[in-house]
Amino acid sequence: MGFADLLERTGGMGRFQVTQVILLCLPILLMASHNLLQNFSAAIPNHWCKINDTWVLNGSKEGWVSLYSPLDENGRPNSCLEFVEIQWRPVGANITSHNSTGVETRSCTMGWEYDRKDFTSTIITEWDLVCGNRTRRQLGQSLYMAGVLLGAIILGGLSDK
Repeated sequence: MGFADLLERTGGMGRFQVTQVILLCLPILLMASHNLLQNFSAAIPNHWCKINDTWVLNGSKEGWVSLYSPLDENGRPNSCLEFVEIQWRPVGANITSHNSTGVETRSCTMGWEYDRKDFTSTIITEWDLVCGNRTRRQLGQSLYMAGVLLGAIILGGLSDK
């Protein structure tokens, strides 16, 4: 006798069985949305090297960033490099000639500042997971999935008891 025959003999699929399936599917659907959560909690906002505040005279850092960071191919400050020495230039100087190849650069030493217009806080901004630490971003998803596995093993056994 197969399961289908046994189910048919006991009265078939009733309201209790349908309710049980629906109640079991709700947590599974919520779990799927948690798997997609990292797309938002680990978003990488625009970032640039932090500027030494003692050099900024009037409190506005906008014009000072290009003195500290080389520009990328789009004309924006490079997000992972800073000049070893501040690159002073005359007012009105051509910015494209400012990025010569002979200028020595290094990775950011004082950390990063983030554009918080779209995302006020992510794990990237909290733990500085940019540039050299970019590979640690995947570690967050791996730890989450390890927690799901461990929870399934432990709580699955407890629910059977």
